[in-house]
This record gives sequence, C-alpha cells and structure tokens, in this order.
Amino acid sequence: MARNFLINIFFLIPVWLLKILFIFNKDIKRKYIFDIQSMAFLSLMPKFEIHKISDDEIPEIRELIEERRVMLRIAAKTKKDIKKTDHLIGESENIQIREYVPYKTDNENVILYFHGGGYVLNSIETHDPTVSYFAEKLRTKIYSLEYSLSPEHKFPFALEEAMTALDWLIGKGVAIENISLCGDSAGAHLAASVTHYLADNKKPSVHSQFLIYPMCDPKCNSQSIELFQSGYLLTKEAMIWFWEKFRKTSQDDANKAFNLMLYTDDMELPKTIIVTAGFDPLSDEAEEYAFKLHENNNYVKQLHYPSLFHGFASMTRLKAAKKAVDDFLTEYKQIL
Repeated sequence: MARNFLINIFFLIPVWLLKILFIFNKDIKRKYIFDIQSMAFLSLMPKFEIHKISDDEIPEIRELIEERRVMLRIAAKTKKDIKKTDHLIGESENIQIREYVPYKTDNENVILYFHGGGYVLNSIETHDPTVSYFAEKLRTKIYSLEYSLSPEHKFPFALEEAMTALDWLIGKGVAIENISLCGDSAGAHLAASVTHYLADNKKPSVHSQFLIYPMCDPKCNSQSIELFQSGYLLTKEAMIWFWEKFRKTSQDDANKAFNLMLYTDDMELPKTIIVTAGFDPLSDEAEEYAFKLHENNNYVKQLHYPSLFHGFASMTRLKAAKKAVDDFLTEYKQIL
C-alpha cells in the first residue's frame, strides 16, 4: 500500500521538475538519453532477481506479481467503458479468452492478443488495462488469450493454444484474413510463432502481426543485451532464464516457430510492424529480425522509441510511454 501511495504521488510530479532533479544524473547510451521520468520510476520499482527463483516457487511468485500489478495503476485509463466478455474455448473448454469491444468499431478486423512475461509470468489480468486502452484507441475488437505458462507447459504448448484460439475465431465466422495478431515481449514472440508456423506449413496466413519489443533469439548474445543487461527492468539473466524455462529440448532452437532468427526466404509473412525501445536488451535482435523480413521483400515497418525501455507499453501513465503508445497505435490502425 505504501509503495502504491508513493507511486501515485510520483505521477503528480511534473516532468520538468524531474529533469532539474536529475540534471547531473542523465543516462546516455548510443547517443540517446534515457527518459528521465522512466528512469526515476524504475528506481522506485523493487529489484527482483527472477532468475534465482526455483520452479517450485514460480506459482507463488506469479500470484504475488499479478496481485501487485493489478493493484498498481501504471496504465492510462480508457475514456469510455469497454465491454468485456470471458469465453472458455478448446475441446475441454479450459482455455480462457477475453473479448474486448470498444464503444465503436471502425472495421471488420479483430485482434488476437498475447500478453508478455517471458512465457513464465503475467496473465490477461495483468494486461487488462493495456488491452482495454488498445481497444479504445484502435476502435477494434480484441481477444486476449490466457495461454498456459512455462515451465509447467513448455514449447510448443502455448503455440498450440494460440492455434486453438485462431480456429475458434474462424469458427465464430471471422475469416483468417481479418485476424491480426498482436503481443508484447513473449506475447510478440507467440504472435510471430503462429505466423512462422503457418508460413512454414504453407497454410493461409492472418491479416497482419504487430510485435511490441519481441523476444526473438534464444542465443541472447546481441550487443544490446550486453549493453542493457541490468538496470532497465528486463535483465540479461532474466531473459536467459525465461528461454530456459520455455525450451523443452535443445532441438527447439532449430525450430523456426521457436527461434525467430531462423526465418527463411521461402516463408511469406503477413504485414508486420515491429516496435523497439532504445534502452531494451532485446532491441538489437528485434531490429535484426525486422531486417530479415525486409531483405526478403515482406511488408515490414520498425517503429523505434530510443529513450524508452522494455515494458513501456503497459506503463502509459509515464508521459513518454503514453506518447509512444499513441503513436504506434496510430500506425497500427492504418493497416487494420
């Protein structure tokens, strides 16, 4: 409660005042300055070494993180109510998917959304404010999938559930060419995992994919993951740990739906927009993935926000984060 109170007070502090307070404490890397409000905010967040958690402790840690994230309002509120309906899908009706319907929709396309959290953490509840905000801004119906997490359910379990969700939408009368896939971090990986699977198996593809700072490369050896290995919310050690929990066998690293960097020119992907952040350990691998798509004449656009960090899309009470999210949602809306 005390931390929530402090964070709510923090958001009342003008950014100009923070710039004065941190005038001699700027973080400059690759010739860009880390957003001052973001830097100050992250300094208030508890330091948590997730990579030191044992498998037995993970369920309890998940519950604790979800409880704190739901209580901690770090996302901007919608201006109007969003209608939400939970559905149970799959043969055993054991997979939850949440439908978001904004006050007005502009097109017949729908979005299938996958939350981030390294395939180990988070849920549709932790990302509920984010998806609500997206639905209102895009004026598009969104379905957010509660896919199963690792290490209890390793690759390709989440991919199979995502395909089940895709089939369910098609069964409801939504044509596959009217479905756009969207996700952040691990959720962005899952979205691309679906399109890689469809392309590699020569199946009809979706309308588009919108990938927000995706995890792409299980090797975790890029320049950015070294440069930003700690101090920016996501750490190198956590990222290696997430991949280890998600990987079922070493053979997964040779699977194009697991390792996105194995994309080949015979795979035709849908329209793709990739969002990257300058102070994100994953920025280089996402940019390399975008370039691979560009080299092979796929429609791809990279939107780069050099002063921000991994996770900013869910923290739209930060002024720079909200401005960036509003900007990339405008780009997304143009292709829907």
